[in-house]
Amino acid sequence: MTSDDPIGDVDLSTITPADFASLVRNAPADQIDAIMADAEIRGRVLSEVFGRMGDQYSGNRKTKAVIHWKILDRPGGGYDHYETVLSGGTCTVTNEPKEEARVTIRLNGTQFLKLASGNSSPTTMFFTGKLKLTGDIGFAAGLSNLFNIPKA
Repeated sequence: MTSDDPIGDVDLSTITPADFASLVRNAPADQIDAIMADAEIRGRVLSEVFGRMGDQYSGNRKTKAVIHWKILDRPGGGYDHYETVLSGGTCTVTNEPKEEARVTIRLNGTQFLKLASGNSSPTTMFFTGKLKLTGDIGFAAGLSNLFNIPKA
């Protein structure tokens, strides 16, 4: 690792969800901000987090929903856009959304990492304006119950 690249050539797939949660919890805020401000590193981290979402899904066969994730403040402008489809007991993710969302979740990259690692309460984030929702807010309120979110 170098000071220019806080992740270096680390194979992110070898980091367990619990270790990831611990890393996010213990990292200084400016280091997380720097990771999410670097386009290449941000892409690697988001790909890994979203790539594991299907494995962390614990929902049942009855749940059917499409969730859009807009990770704001992408380096160079705009946001990263992911689509999570929950159907038939499975969770699939794409970074090319195609379906209409039941709920859209918007938050910045640092807040997304805190949410995905279990280091922040989605309810608190919503009421403090760090997380914004469009669509079925009642469904969004129960989303964390559908995933095995690591605890640090």
